[in-house]
Formats: sequence, C-alpha cells, structure tokens
Amino acid sequence: MNKVVGIALGAGVLYGIVRLLRMQNVSEMANARLVNPRIHSVTLNGISFRTEVEINNPSRDSVKLTKPVVTLTSKGKMLAQSDAEGTIIAIKPLGLTKIDTIELELDWFTLKGLVTNIVKNIPKAIAAWKAGDKKNLMTILGVPLEMNFTTYVNGLFYQSPSEKLI
Repeated sequence: MNKVVGIALGAGVLYGIVRLLRMQNVSEMANARLVNPRIHSVTLNGISFRTEVEINNPSRDSVKLTKPVVTLTSKGKMLAQSDAEGTIIAIKPLGLTKIDTIELELDWFTLKGLVTNIVKNIPKAIAAWKAGDKKNLMTILGVPLEMNFTTYVNGLFYQSPSEKLI
C-alpha cells in the first residue's frame, strides 16, 4: 500500500511541476493588451467607453482565462469598472485571441471631480475647435484617463499595466 501512495504522490508532484513550467512558458511569451480603447458616445447620461482585449500567445501551450474586468481610472482614482463575469475563454496556442467588446459607462456625477479642469480649459478647447484640431480636445480639456484589466489565467491572478486613454 505504501508503494501505491508513494507512486501516486510522485506522479502528482511531477504533473504539478510540468503544469507550472507550461504556465510559466505561456506567461513569459504571451502578450495581453487593450485594443482600441475609445470614447464610444457622449450622452445626457454620461460618457460611454469601449475597448477590446487582445491576447497573443506565441507559445505551444494553451491557457484558459476568465473574461477580463476593465477599470477606468484618473490619476489612480477608480472612475468605472466593467462587470465581472465567470466566462471562461480558451487561449489557443500559436494564435491571437480577441475578447468581446467591453463597455464602461461613466455618469456625469462621477466626473464632478474633473469638472474644474474642464471648465478652466474651455477657452483653449474652443480655440482648438475653431482651428480644426478636434482630435486633441480631451487632452486640451485636461482629463487624464487610463484603463487596465484584471483576469485569472489558469486560476492565477493577472493585472495589466495601465494604458493611457487620453
């Protein structure tokens, strides 16, 4: 009986080591990033942001992850966060996987702390609008926004670095 237990324990340890090495290989080679973070719409309710998450897995191993939770921040302060889902997504080896569009809704009440920067810079924004520089309006208004995402990869927590949206 002791030999059977010893063999089972040895096989379990060996399986665990192989699995950890494969996960390490994927984590070293895979690249996850936000794709096209953007302002989707501006309405009377607030501002809607959308982004996709793209995972490039050049390794020979596959992984499973949960659908990412995307967080919108300004100067480190959380403004909005997407809903957490238990959806499991398979990341195939030697491939690029895009995860569905994730949308964040930011109401105007949440933006009250940023309003002073906006009000101070309205004359600059109007001048830029008249000059035809419509792409840099949010930068001129002084609203720094960043996005990042968190997920679980094969049961291990992962948080992406923040990417500047505006």
